Amino acid sequence: MLAVALALAAPALAHADDFATSPYLQNATAHSVTILWDNDRPRAGTVTVEGATGTRTIAVAAAARVELVVDGLAPGARYRYHVQTDAAEARGELTTAPVPGAPVPLSFVVYGDTRSGTNAHRQLVERLRAEVPDFLLGTGDMVDDGLDRKQWQEFFEVAGPLLADNVLYPALGNHDRQGRARSAEAYRARFALPDDGPDPERVYAFTYGPARFVVLDSNSSSFALTDQTAWLERELAAARQDPGIAHIFVVMHHPPFSISLHGGQRDLRERWTPLFEKYSVAAVFSGHDHCYERAEVGGVHYFVSGGGGAALYPRSKRPSAIDLAAVERFERVSHYLRVHVVGARVEVTAVRVDGTPIETITWGDLPPPAVGAAPLAPPLSIAPVVVATVAPRVVGPPAPAARRVPRLAMIAIAALVVAAALGLTRARRR
Repeated sequence: MLAVALALAAPALAHADDFATSPYLQNATAHSVTILWDNDRPRAGTVTVEGATGTRTIAVAAAARVELVVDGLAPGARYRYHVQTDAAEARGELTTAPVPGAPVPLSFVVYGDTRSGTNAHRQLVERLRAEVPDFLLGTGDMVDDGLDRKQWQEFFEVAGPLLADNVLYPALGNHDRQGRARSAEAYRARFALPDDGPDPERVYAFTYGPARFVVLDSNSSSFALTDQTAWLERELAAARQDPGIAHIFVVMHHPPFSISLHGGQRDLRERWTPLFEKYSVAAVFSGHDHCYERAEVGGVHYFVSGGGGAALYPRSKRPSAIDLAAVERFERVSHYLRVHVVGARVEVTAVRVDGTPIETITWGDLPPPAVGAAPLAPPLSIAPVVVATVAPRVVGPPAPAARRVPRLAMIAIAALVVAAALGLTRARRR
């Protein structure tokens, strides 16, 4: 993404050993990013945010669990932040989203199914830190058992250096739930996600520049619900009617098409894939099967990215005829997906954990080169050294009302970054 320029030299994370869970980022909008962390006991602290136009210091009331929305930020801008308590401190970088509908290039990463594969997950995190995406999409199954607090702690310990600088938008996996009721309260307690769906934070959507992302709960006790399917169609129809939305991406845990251990999910194929085709969804990202797969059906691209650390699955010895006809590439490998969006062009590169590419798939046309590029709109100022006390959010059942970001006029954009479409990794200056 073309961000309002900021030269950032601070390390991603420092002196965070005394946090119960080190600070990590959630839910980037055009004017805010949420920072979360856990203290070993209720502690007060401060968050200092430094941008191109000023510095803001926010005082946080004593709490064991902190969920702080840092707002009043400029769209598409990068900031340094510093979290400090009387016991620990951490530094990182955060980036706001562009104004919804702004025709800016995007770069994001997709991965999932880390589960208990700590060493493989750690290797993947180190590789992903070099990518410097705009944000991360998770295909679910972050842990083996959503009821086990130690497993969640381990997940955030391993992913901490990555999540300190990058917002993660996860889908709910079957292993992320807990108990006989298969509830997701432990998952909800650890993430601050949009609550605009029929089952808030389990089902949600967000807009990032020219793209709309729809995150679904594909678990067996959820995906057949009429309200989720009806909501999905409303979301897809609204996105297609929005002239600022050029691409729609869907994320869910279970794949509609797969030739690996679990295979494609029949109910998803019957209920949701017709909607994906009807509303021209660009791509659907899933996990569940621990491998890399690519399929294409009805003009929709389907990717299985379940190689985030869990034990890898082989190809099925008896795949269904439907799955076999759909899947065009399979590899049993730890990996992630690197996705670049420039204009109408989408490029997806599957990358092994050692950095070697599996394959690159592209569709759509590149925009013409910009001529006589206009200057960027000036960033919104943040108040110099403002001190405010913020009560930490009490984690519990989510509120039914949706948190909506106001739609503003599109900012003027200079030249589109053609290098993004060529799959070049951007380097962050440290």
